[in-house]
Amino acid sequence: MRSIYCISGVGADERIFSNLSISNYNIVPVKWPAFEKNDDIRSYAQKISAQIPGENPILLGLSFGGMLAVEIGKIRTTEKIFLISSAKTSAELPKISRLFNADKLLDMMPDFVFKSPGFANFRMIGAKSKEEEKVLAAMLRSSAPGFVKWALKAIVLWKNTTYPPNIIQLHGTADNIIPTKDVHPDYWVEGGTHIMIYNRPADVNRIISGCIANSN
Repeated sequence: MRSIYCISGVGADERIFSNLSISNYNIVPVKWPAFEKNDDIRSYAQKISAQIPGENPILLGLSFGGMLAVEIGKIRTTEKIFLISSAKTSAELPKISRLFNADKLLDMMPDFVFKSPGFANFRMIGAKSKEEEKVLAAMLRSSAPGFVKWALKAIVLWKNTTYPPNIIQLHGTADNIIPTKDVHPDYWVEGGTHIMIYNRPADVNRIISGCIANSN
């Protein structure tokens, strides 16, 4: 049975993929490797790639994980790259993330702030219930010290303009984190939020399954 290697978003872990199910494929969440303060998205993508075995893997990247998947696709051959609630170039990111000196503002904030559930607006992220908020808060608390702050800074500094041709991008029409205005996906999920992979899995599963079936 083949595998789909899944890279999660900032402050998330393998639990975000718990509702992802593609017939005849193993869902394999990729662990976050250790990061260095001077890592950028490209160098960190190389560390992620080292954990993915075999030739021509299928990748799935959620949010920040999608940006990493784009960079992995530039350094090795992949069969498909699914981007969920993500951006394939920096031009698709919110303009606020590209503000001058935004990285310096992040540097000024203490690391512990980014592990506090109070830092994140879970309803804006897309949580529809208290239970979903609890899951998101638990993942955030479990993140490595300094990781969320480093990842946000890496996103701000990502100046990507190119991407592999085998990308399939899914985006929700109600995504408040990466708004729809500048995103040009292959598939829209009506009403999908930034965490639609968790709370709208039927739509995501159906689209991915269809894409895989049509290519076989």
